Amino acid sequence: RATAFFNDLEGAIANVTLTQTPTLTIRQRQNSDSIRATGVEMEFDTRFATAFSFNAQLVLTSSHFRGSVATPALEGNSVPQVPVVQGGFGLTWADPNWFTAATQLRFSGEQYDDDLNTESFILNPYAVWDATVNRAITRGLNAFVAVENILDIEYDTARTPLRQIGWPRTVRFGARVSWQ
Repeated sequence: RATAFFNDLEGAIANVTLTQTPTLTIRQRQNSDSIRATGVEMEFDTRFATAFSFNAQLVLTSSHFRGSVATPALEGNSVPQVPVVQGGFGLTWADPNWFTAATQLRFSGEQYDDDLNTESFILNPYAVWDATVNRAITRGLNAFVAVENILDIEYDTARTPLRQIGWPRTVRFGARVSWQ
């Protein structure tokens, strides 16, 4: 599957930088005229055997401020926290008589964390590995265990002005109940 997109968002609201020092950034939510986002989303799924499948997703996005009469400093800048490339791929083994196991690798490219596209506020690219196993206990009841960020990678989620990081390795377990 593939989807191309071209979007113009008029009257977009952005966190516009008013002043900036090494220790303090003051922003205000303002209309920033328009944002243009173009790109393509691609998905691929295949089944190697009855119980074994592979999937992949890739999103390529170009998102920039346009026609910035109200905020001329933003003209042509990348929209914050929108990477050019992001996606993932995964493997799933599913046997209803035993269990289902899945693993995936999620990734995101470099992106700015501020409207001015300041080099010191770049969020670095990252990749995170996850896995999950679940088993049907009875009809309508499944038990599961999931591990996110298996390698405990430290990745950026914000940098304005203090660095914030994503979730560390996280283990969840529990049960899902469904009524049919």
